[in-house]
Amino acid sequence: MTENQSMTILEYGKPLSMETTKMPPLRREYARVRIRANGVCATDVKLVDGVGFKPALPFVPGHEPAGTVEDMVTDNPRYREYIGKTFVVSPHITCGECENCLSGKENICLNMGGSLGISINGAFAKYVDVPLRNLVEVPKGMDYSMAALAGGVVAVPLVAIRALGDLNEKNVVVLGSGGLAMAAIQILRNIGANVIVIGRKEEKLKVAGDLGASYTINSTSTDYIEEIMNYTGRSGADCVIDLAGDPKEVPRIMTTLKRGGTLSIVGYSSSQIAIDYRKIALDALQIRGSRSYTKNDIRLAVKLMTSGKVKPIISKKVPLESANEALSLVRTGSSVGRIVLEI
Repeated sequence: MTENQSMTILEYGKPLSMETTKMPPLRREYARVRIRANGVCATDVKLVDGVGFKPALPFVPGHEPAGTVEDMVTDNPRYREYIGKTFVVSPHITCGECENCLSGKENICLNMGGSLGISINGAFAKYVDVPLRNLVEVPKGMDYSMAALAGGVVAVPLVAIRALGDLNEKNVVVLGSGGLAMAAIQILRNIGANVIVIGRKEEKLKVAGDLGASYTINSTSTDYIEEIMNYTGRSGADCVIDLAGDPKEVPRIMTTLKRGGTLSIVGYSSSQIAIDYRKIALDALQIRGSRSYTKNDIRLAVKLMTSGKVKPIISKKVPLESANEALSLVRTGSSVGRIVLEI
């Protein structure tokens, strides 16, 4: 029986603990993936701190993995070719049969069975077992850490941006300056948008400018509402992509939208938001939620990365046993780009 090692939540609000367990027998149409890299994000921090999703403990976080297939149980000869190859793991356990799954929107499956690292033990571990259909192959030679970020860093903003339609020469505000924002800037610049980035750390805003942001605003020292209105000739932004997930900022950032503009909410928290009901109606605003990504979005993200159009920023790589250090760096917001566990 395969022995597994994982950094595990034993108590919310406490450091993770390295635990050794035995892997259960593989289920039919599942693969055993040897995890090689996994991105660490704010969702992991919320979960570990007990202020986000709260699955039953003990629990293993980690929802941005890439690795190699070591074993499987299947009668399908096509899947046997997966052995030894590198894959991004799509984290959602879907039914594959509902209206949303059949239309290519399995990220919002109507019968979701759970998500890796959110409600099902995840990839802060040496091994995970996942459905074979959750695997998206990456080109031979792609760095494991980069492969891991194809989903959790590139595909996440890609989903939100694609849903906003033609953004060529549109003024698009990106609220936040973390790893997702850095990928979003590159995607938006490649489709001709004017990108306005709002952040709190000058070093991150400098990187945003280097990546092609048309205008950057430090929200700790500047009234970003007035700055955006001035930049857009007082008409307001065409779109805002909220990657920060700060409920206090949503009512404020909405005031920067032009009539008919769209707010896309990607970041989130468990707090409620008080917004101007009248403004939504009278300015004909649209508010969209954007959740995670599909397997096709991962494929599109990989194409963007291999073509050189988008390169996720990795600020630090640490071994699995240093997962608590990685979480601390994310908590402080001190890193530019993603922290990656190399396993």
